[in-house]
Amino acid sequence: MSRLSTILIAAAMGATLAIGCTSPTDENASGQTATEPAPGGDGTVTRMALPGGPLGIAVASEGFAYITQPNFGQSPGVLPRVDLNARAVTASIPVGMVPSLVIFNATRTRAYVSNQWSDNVGIIDVASNTQTDVISTTGDPFALALSPDGTTLLVTTNVNRLFKFNIATKTELGSIALPATSHHIIMDPRGKFLYVATRDGGTVMEVDWRTMTVNRTFAVGGRPQDMAFSPDGQVLYVANEFNNVVHVVKVGAGTFTNIPLAGGGEGLAIGNNGDHLYVGLVFNGYVQVIDRRSGETVRLIPVGGVPREIALDYNGRDVLVSNESGWIDFIEPNDSLVPPPPPPPPPPPPPPPPPPPDTGYTRVGLADGALGVAVSGDIAYVTRPYANMVARLDLWTNSVTTSFPVGNLPCYIVFNSTGTRAYEANQFSDNVSVIDVATNTQIATIPLAGDPLPVAISTDDNTLFVTTNANQLFKVDLATNTVTGSLALPATSHHLLTHPNGDLVYVATRDGGTVLEVNWHTMTVARTFVLGARPQGMAISADQSELYVANEVSNVLHVITLSSGAIASVPLAGGGEGMALGADGKLYVGEVFNGLVQVVDPATRTVVRTITMGGTPREVATDTARHQVLVANEAGWVDIIR
Repeated sequence: MSRLSTILIAAAMGATLAIGCTSPTDENASGQTATEPAPGGDGTVTRMALPGGPLGIAVASEGFAYITQPNFGQSPGVLPRVDLNARAVTASIPVGMVPSLVIFNATRTRAYVSNQWSDNVGIIDVASNTQTDVISTTGDPFALALSPDGTTLLVTTNVNRLFKFNIATKTELGSIALPATSHHIIMDPRGKFLYVATRDGGTVMEVDWRTMTVNRTFAVGGRPQDMAFSPDGQVLYVANEFNNVVHVVKVGAGTFTNIPLAGGGEGLAIGNNGDHLYVGLVFNGYVQVIDRRSGETVRLIPVGGVPREIALDYNGRDVLVSNESGWIDFIEPNDSLVPPPPPPPPPPPPPPPPPPPDTGYTRVGLADGALGVAVSGDIAYVTRPYANMVARLDLWTNSVTTSFPVGNLPCYIVFNSTGTRAYEANQFSDNVSVIDVATNTQIATIPLAGDPLPVAISTDDNTLFVTTNANQLFKVDLATNTVTGSLALPATSHHLLTHPNGDLVYVATRDGGTVLEVNWHTMTVARTFVLGARPQGMAISADQSELYVANEVSNVLHVITLSSGAIASVPLAGGGEGMALGADGKLYVGEVFNGLVQVVDPATRTVVRTITMGGTPREVATDTARHQVLVANEAGWVDIIR
C-alpha cells in the first residue's frame, strides 16, 4: 500500500511502466530491411487482441516489442514478443508474478522486467527469448531505468524506496527513501539525473543517481505518472492522473506550466516525429493527442477499456497503447476513431429539462478535508488528514463540537461496540491511535510495521485488524495493544470488513483485484474472490448472505453470494470507493472521481438514486438511529444524507 495520497488523491490499479524506446532504424535484427507502415495512417486505429491485462511496453528499433501480461495475478505472468510489422505475437516468455514494466538495454540484447509479486526483476536474453536470471528486490518492484552505460539498474518498489543495482553482480549499490509510491522513472538524455514521479506524493524528484541524492523537487500535486523528454532534452512532460493535466517542466529554469486533459493521464509518449504528445486517459478510455509546441489538443481518440502505457514505435511516428481490457492499439499520426464513425443520425428531439438536483442532505464544513468517518450512538468521528486531527460531530445538531490531535495523516477510524473507545490509523506515524471517547483524547498508540490505512474490529471488541503498505494484515490484542499475528497479502489493501459471525474478516486487495476471506483466528485465507481492477469499500447484507464490493476502476458494484461464491455486478456511473449499508437497506456508494453518491437497491440490483455531492467523496458510514448516511469529502466537508 502506498502512502495516503494513494487514496487521498486516490484511487487505482495503478500500475504503469518505464518505456524503452530507441531511434528508428531501417534494418531488423537479421540485417533485412524492415517494412514500415505507410506514413500518416488511414484514419482508424489498428487493434491487436492481447489478453491478460497488457501493461508495460518496450520497443526495439529492430521492429519488435516486449509487452507484459500480468494476468491480474491469477497465474504466472508472460512477456510476449510482438512483431510490429505483422502485429502478431511471435514468442511468449514465462516470467514472474504480475510482470509490470519492461525496458531494453541500448543494444537490445537484454531486457529487464519488474515481476511485481515475485519481488524481483527478471533478466531476459533477447536472442533466445528466455528469462535467464533475476535480481531480487526489497518489496514489489515497479518502475525501471538503466544507466547510460547499461551497467546499473534503477528500480522503485512499494517500500517507497529507489534502489540501484550492479547488474553484473546483482548486488544493491545503494538506495534512497521516497516520500511515496513511484510508478514511473526516467533518465534524462544526458544521463546525469534520474527523474522519479512520486505517484502518491504529488512530486517529481530530480535525483543524482550516482550519489543517490535529491537535487531538486518539483511539487506538481495530484498524482504524477508517466514522463517523457522533448527531443532536445530541455522540457520534461509529466502526465497527472488526478489533476487532469500534462505538466510542462522547463528543466533548466525549474518552472512548469500545465496543458489541460479531458481526464486523468497515465501513459505518455511523444510521437509523430516529435510533434505530438499522446496521453492515455486511464479512467475514461481515451487517448488525447496534443500538439507539443502549441499545447493545443488535435484529437481525442476513444479507445475504450483502460488505456495504460504508451510507447513510441520504432519508426518514430506511430505509438502503441496497452489496454488492460485485453488489447494493444497501434495509432498512426492521422488516426482518430475506433472504429470508423457511422453516418451521423438525424438530429434528436430537444432533451427534456434536467431533473432538479437531489438536495436531500445537510453539509457540515471541515476546512482541512475529511477522509475517515465512523458513527457511534449520537456522535460521529471524522478524520482530518491535513490537520492531523479527529473531529467530533454531534448528530442531533449536525455540528462539530471539538477536534483533537492524533498522529500524522490520520486515515480510517472505527469505534468499539460500546462506543467507549475508537481506533484510528495514522498513516505517516506508522501507528494506530487509541482514543478515549469520553474525553476525546488519544490515550495510547499501537506501533505497526509500515503505514496503516484501514482498521476493523472484531465483534467481541478484543481484536483490531489493520493493513499497512508492507502488504500485511495485522491483528492486534486490544488488551495489551500488541500485534499477535499477521498475514502476507498479494497487494495493497485499503478496506477491511469483519463478518458478524466473529470468525472472518474480508480484505479487499485494492491493487490485486481480489477480496480475501480470512479466518482471523488462524490468519489463513479461506477463499479468494477474483474481481479484477481495483476493489475498495465493502458491506455485508443484513442476513449475511451477500457481500458487496465497490470497484474503483471497473465502475461497478460487485454482489458476491457467500454460499456459492457467485459474483454479479451492478453498473455505476463512476469508480466506487467508500460504501455503507443504510438503515433503509440500500447501499450508498461514494464515487471518488465524479463527486457522486449512488444508492443501490440490493433486492433489485439497480441504482435508485444519484446524489451530486461534488468534491472527492471518501468514506461512508451509517447513522442508524436517525436513518442517515454520512459521507466524508476530501474537498472539506461531511455530507449527511437523509
